Amino acid sequence: MAHYARMSLKNWDSVTCRDCHKNTRPPGASAKAAHAKMETEGATCIDCHQNLVHKKVPEMDLNASKAQGVIVLREKKEKD
Repeated sequence: MAHYARMSLKNWDSVTCRDCHKNTRPPGASAKAAHAKMETEGATCIDCHQNLVHKKVPEMDLNASKAQGVIVLREKKEKD
């Protein structure tokens, strides 16, 4: 279920997020860099803000999922 909700948000350019959050001003340098991906990599809100509202489920690589037409899970980053 989370897959379909995320892909819908991806396909709709996270319009439901953007309706309320029109002028996002990320607070830090890393957040500003991440928000720049929206312009350079075609990212949208859901690419980075997965598991924000509902219970946690494995995160997806939405660009790869969209390109391949199947669920592609995001690789876990190892902690240092």
